[in-house]
Amino acid sequence: MPIAFLLAMQAAGMVVDYIGNNEQIAMGRLGTKIQQAGIQANIDASRAQAADESVEAMKNLRQTIGSQIAIQAAKGTSSAQGSSATIRADSVNAFNNDERARRMNLLGREAGLRANMVLTGMHQLTSETQLGQAMTRRFFDNMGTTAYLAGSDSKKTPGKVKPTGGSGSSAGFGLTNV
Repeated sequence: MPIAFLLAMQAAGMVVDYIGNNEQIAMGRLGTKIQQAGIQANIDASRAQAADESVEAMKNLRQTIGSQIAIQAAKGTSSAQGSSATIRADSVNAFNNDERARRMNLLGREAGLRANMVLTGMHQLTSETQLGQAMTRRFFDNMGTTAYLAGSDSKKTPGKVKPTGGSGSSAGFGLTNV
């Protein structure tokens, strides 16, 4: 077979490998985007859940304060002074402490989810790097026909040039040495 044909086949194999590698990277990036969208949805769901818990706690606080005011009114005491004001302030302080704890828990959940998003991006970059390195290694490992381009020595018999490069008896991309 003519050397040019073999080189063309090897080049075609490299092009197909390059295209396949790029498609694999593109699919990985799509998968990463989907995974990050899922993480963002979890962050939004956590925020909604925290907001719902805050609203429920606010309703409970209002019911508690309303009950305290009603009890004080039934006793005939003023709800703005003395022990009734202290009781109401204690209820508000308990609500504020619970709200701070809810906020801190939300921030912790969000930080964990955002860390997962960063890890997803890092895994994608690692995968792309490994794919690129593997493709480069295949390109250089399968360059077994490069000696044909250099020609033959004057001391050697023409047409009997052995290819260099590659590993073992393979001349690259499944081709065997001549």
